[in-house]
Amino acid sequence: MQFKKFLSLSAALFMSVAMTACGDDSGSSASSDEDSSSSVPSFRSSSSLSTRADIDYKDTIKLGDTLRLYVDLFKGDSSKMDESEIYLDSSATTLPMYLGEFPKGSRIKVYATTSKIKNEAIRIKSEYGDYLQATKAAPKTADRKDSVYRNALIPSYGADTSATFRDSNTFVTFSNNHYYIEVEGKFNDESSLRLKVQVDSAYYKYTGEDEKVSMKMSDTLRGILLIDNAPKEVSIAFSASEGYSVNLTTVGENIILYKLTDGDKELGSSKTNLDTMLVPNDSVNWSIKIKPESFSSIWTGPFATFEATTKARELEQGEYFSKPDSIKYPGEAYERTRPKDDIGIYKYNLRQEQFVWIGDYKKGDSLIINHWIANYSDSNYTSPVTYEILDKDKKVQGSISSVYGGSFKVTDKMPEGPYYLHYLRLNSNPLDRGIPDSLLYVLQLYTMVQQPGLLKSMNFFDLENEKVLEKEIYAVGDTLRFKDFTFQMNQHSSSNWKEIGSDIDWFVPCASLDFLNNSSNYKASACDGEQEISSDYLIVLENGIGNTAELIAQSVADPSMRDTLKISIITKAED
Repeated sequence: MQFKKFLSLSAALFMSVAMTACGDDSGSSASSDEDSSSSVPSFRSSSSLSTRADIDYKDTIKLGDTLRLYVDLFKGDSSKMDESEIYLDSSATTLPMYLGEFPKGSRIKVYATTSKIKNEAIRIKSEYGDYLQATKAAPKTADRKDSVYRNALIPSYGADTSATFRDSNTFVTFSNNHYYIEVEGKFNDESSLRLKVQVDSAYYKYTGEDEKVSMKMSDTLRGILLIDNAPKEVSIAFSASEGYSVNLTTVGENIILYKLTDGDKELGSSKTNLDTMLVPNDSVNWSIKIKPESFSSIWTGPFATFEATTKARELEQGEYFSKPDSIKYPGEAYERTRPKDDIGIYKYNLRQEQFVWIGDYKKGDSLIINHWIANYSDSNYTSPVTYEILDKDKKVQGSISSVYGGSFKVTDKMPEGPYYLHYLRLNSNPLDRGIPDSLLYVLQLYTMVQQPGLLKSMNFFDLENEKVLEKEIYAVGDTLRFKDFTFQMNQHSSSNWKEIGSDIDWFVPCASLDFLNNSSNYKASACDGEQEISSDYLIVLENGIGNTAELIAQSVADPSMRDTLKISIITKAED
């Protein structure tokens, strides 16, 4: 334990109360707030400065340290006086100790434990003579039937066995000033005090002077208002530009309404708090309207407080129109994987948005467009889901179904040039079942574009002999693996695509299912016209000996283009 000697500030000798103090670096903390650090300007005697009040400070409190003050009554023998003690006139009932010069909005937290000090109270006072109001009510006692908000900390709980502070209160400055702590009470030979003071300088940026205030795109604004002197509504302005999203949260006490606006348009409101994500299409100015209680009471206390937090994030490619994702070519599913959001930075559970360039098109071009997501729920979301087709000016030219996709045609009234798919879904929660750990909270988005009429021709092709295939011979038991087939595809000269997808969808006419089948055991009786084959192979069956089956290949890029390979089935040659 380190002992700290108080310097005597008066040479006058009276019948007095003597107090000694020592620093206790080993004192237990009352809470996490107790462990925070603070700083204070060097002690200066107020009497030496003409702009300062003339106050006989007995010492300067070192912020963050624990002080132990002991009381001893002076018995009239000056030879026994100790230089390390403070002497007060016996009629004095207060002990002023300097804290420092703090700006408005500073939060001063005082921890105290007293013993055998009658009618004790601990106050924070400015050199202008103003007492600061405490933010917590004084607790009930035998003399006080109700908790009361006062301008003092009233220690009443004492200390527990580990010497942890059980009494504390917080005071807030509403002006730039010099402040000191004033210990009040009636002392005797057995009186003692244990004290600790911490200060968060300018903790509250807003203290109720103006009705309007602003904050940055990534910022935290804390405010405190004296309810009876507060404006009816506080307006907090903030802004953002395209390419960023802003996560906004608000919390507070004795606030009866939060309202978010874009100009005169109300975007949302809440009586408890706001928690939302905002994505501007252009430079946008928003406002948070905060309405405090109209008057203070024993239930509210004197203060209303709020904290508004904005966190801006630069958007990923594809999350805004000026930087879209792009498909490679028709016939291949484009995949966009967004960053993992396990700590809620991206808030895909609140908002998913994607802009995808789907190609440059001419009048008369037709498209089939599909879009889907993975690892996040595609049900129980806020309807409707937006699936819009936009032109280069961001004008909506069409839409598709969120479930089935849809077709789109560039009409004579539409511009030629680039087109985009715009996807927006709100309130879609991440899936937690059947998803590998590596993909939990990972949003995957898929876009597929098909263009009927893209191809001029498509044929089964024999690469070795460089010729088109129309008919092939297979024996019973042979396996037709689709990956072994090649095709010759020719685009129309008017197409803008330098490359197209080579994926194929496979079909078998119902009549050929008795000759070509696989482990899926497709039934001709359950077939209507033709059967799409979901696996990647077919087996030649014995029933087909002497017959001709048909295998149909359809381009994924251009589903209007097909080719049919005739398959003659023969007996399997004996070994």
